[in-house]
Amino acid sequence: MRQTERTKLVKIAQLLVWILPAVLAGCVQPHEPGAEDLPVPVPQEWTAIPHGEAGSAMAGQAWLGDFADPRLEALVAEALSGNLGLQAGMARMEQAMAVARIEGADRLPSLSISGSAQRSQSYTIFQETPVQTLGNRYEIGAVASWEIDLWGRVRAQAAAANASAAAARADYEALRLSLATRIAQAWFNAIEARSQEALARETVASFESNLTTVEERFRRGLSPALDLRLTRANVATARANYSLQRRLADTAVRTLEVLLGRYPSAGLVPAEALPRLEDGVPSGLPSGLLDRRPDILAARQRVVAADAGLIEAQRSLLPAISLTARYGRASRELDDLLDDNFDVWSLLGNITAPVFQGGRLRANVDRSNSALAEAMANYQNAVLTSFREVESALVGETLLAEQLAAVELSAEESVGAQQLAEERYERGLVDIITVLESQRRAFNARSAALAVHNQLLQNRLALYLALGGPFE
Repeated sequence: MRQTERTKLVKIAQLLVWILPAVLAGCVQPHEPGAEDLPVPVPQEWTAIPHGEAGSAMAGQAWLGDFADPRLEALVAEALSGNLGLQAGMARMEQAMAVARIEGADRLPSLSISGSAQRSQSYTIFQETPVQTLGNRYEIGAVASWEIDLWGRVRAQAAAANASAAAARADYEALRLSLATRIAQAWFNAIEARSQEALARETVASFESNLTTVEERFRRGLSPALDLRLTRANVATARANYSLQRRLADTAVRTLEVLLGRYPSAGLVPAEALPRLEDGVPSGLPSGLLDRRPDILAARQRVVAADAGLIEAQRSLLPAISLTARYGRASRELDDLLDDNFDVWSLLGNITAPVFQGGRLRANVDRSNSALAEAMANYQNAVLTSFREVESALVGETLLAEQLAAVELSAEESVGAQQLAEERYERGLVDIITVLESQRRAFNARSAALAVHNQLLQNRLALYLALGGPFE
């Protein structure tokens, strides 16, 4: 008889194995948003550049090679391995992945093994002489339980957790890309600050040399006291600016060191000059490049998670069906516990349906609906913001290049005018005001050229960040 019962249990288990794939195949799939979900149409190519051949999308840090700066690439690699904020982001991603594994475990049956030992003592008091009876009972067994995901609630719960984990992974990739661009931004800022410091130091030396000339002319009676005072004031202003540029350069280097995960000792020495962008933006960049942008991927996955969360909340209103199977052995003697003559098994089906919970489940559905609407709005906003960032950076690329060419020409002409004014002043052909004005113009133009050059590089970094990677 026990052999027959064991055979029935095996058949029931085989039936459950056949039912499982069919139940899972019928579960609902969360919706993943695409361009058709946006409230406004988006172009296939960017409006700020001419149309042409479209390239394939490939994310990564390959865009660093466009600056032809090996030191920058080394600094980015150092930051990606040592930045504390990035390490915290990795920890958040790992937490989300662990939650996904936890939620996904509910889709599979659970199995536990237990054992017990019991000793009892009883007396028979209805006899003339009470009789004492001692009894032992030993048990060992396994319990398997499984919720039949008939409505897809458990599947939706796992899908929501998986989408949240994917969003966390995209957040981490966005943090990596953001950190890489921030390192490049800080690197170029440090180079510009050092160049501005060198220009200020050169200006102080030039003005001091000019002051020597004016003092000599004053002693010889060839220049009035006004020229001397104006020149001394010019030198003092240049020295003050030099102190300012030294402080800014120190701050820029320490900021970069913190991003690298180093102690801010101001020991890092920037490059001598800003790099030149040899290659422009290729024509025909497809707008589909944004599909790889990490923050958009994260926003999209949060829509998927919210959609799955809504499905889970809706399915929670339906009955839940679960099965519990027990199999074990019991014996009065420990030595006989593994004997085949002491099998104990049971199979229990259970169904529970919510009747009244004070509106909790309905409120959860409403909350999930609102969460889905919020996630969709955030996704749409992220896409439109990304288009704005790319279009602005593309326009900035052209206009900043034109501005840099004009400012560099102004600097060249201003330096020539300064040299000519100083020569003519020594010959008594112009007054000191002309010399000082030419010096001021030359310094301002050279300083502006450095600043615009850095702005052009920063704009290119913003374009890489907006595209989520290189142009190809």
